[in-house]
Amino acid sequence: MIIAAAAAWGVIGLFINALRAEGFTLTQIIASTALVTAAAMAVITAVTDKSNFRINPRDFWMFAGTGIASYTFESYSYYTAIGRIGLGPAAVLLYTSPFFIMLLSRIIWKEKLTARKLTAVPLAVAGCVCVSVAPAIAEGGIGALFSGGLDLAGIAIGLFSGFTFGLYTIFGKAALEKYSGITVTLWSFIFASAATVPAAVIRGGWPAPNFKRAALLISMALVSGAFAYGLYTLGLDGVSPTHASVLATIEPVVAAVCGILFNEEPLAAASIIGILLVVAAIAVMNTKPKEKPPSQAPEPTDAAAEKA
Repeated sequence: MIIAAAAAWGVIGLFINALRAEGFTLTQIIASTALVTAAAMAVITAVTDKSNFRINPRDFWMFAGTGIASYTFESYSYYTAIGRIGLGPAAVLLYTSPFFIMLLSRIIWKEKLTARKLTAVPLAVAGCVCVSVAPAIAEGGIGALFSGGLDLAGIAIGLFSGFTFGLYTIFGKAALEKYSGITVTLWSFIFASAATVPAAVIRGGWPAPNFKRAALLISMALVSGAFAYGLYTLGLDGVSPTHASVLATIEPVVAAVCGILFNEEPLAAASIIGILLVVAAIAVMNTKPKEKPPSQAPEPTDAAAEKA
């Protein structure tokens, strides 16, 4: 489920490019995705099990965490980082999230730092780095990554996007201890809508509505919102947070493949290396540790035999 969710996130770039070409701002795209996702999850809840609408007001903090601290802050900080330091470096910093998740899981749930995790997380992050910087390297060499100078504020914002990206896993895992995956996804995006829609409405400047624009917005929200977050949340219920974060790093791989297939981006050596590293990380994470053979009962001693 998590890999399928990450793959759905991986195609988001295609939707964003199409929506930007139609005149939508990033604020409008973020708000529309949140609102349509909340509406879609509400319909699913009404059809399947209406009890999933109910939550305890004391647990609002969980959904404020997933919907506002994670989705809203991550979206704005990531796109701000792209504007300051470029897409490749911003994507690299976004995918530092497995490190944050591993550390927070250790602090909150005392999750063990096993050899598998300490191997898979660096492999996954390294793979994301390679995939993310490959287009810039292909166009202008490795120096192109630093052509704009060192923007410390941009780097800090990028790291913040990685931290907030990881918060969905942390808050979502906590919410799943009390609620179903459908409930968690629904209320996450109700909170996200409450945070993002007013800002988009106040700023105004929406493109004139037509069928194409409506279809693009709804398709993006259903694929990269309701479908992706719904599957990720359901999948998160069965694995550790660190395991989930490693599986989700398939997203930039899918994004790179989409760029090659649909945007005619070159297939760089760095992309191939990155894809292989991410696949290796997922393979390591999914490898079950060897079980210790059952200990055999000791042979009876002469003294024990005499007592018998």
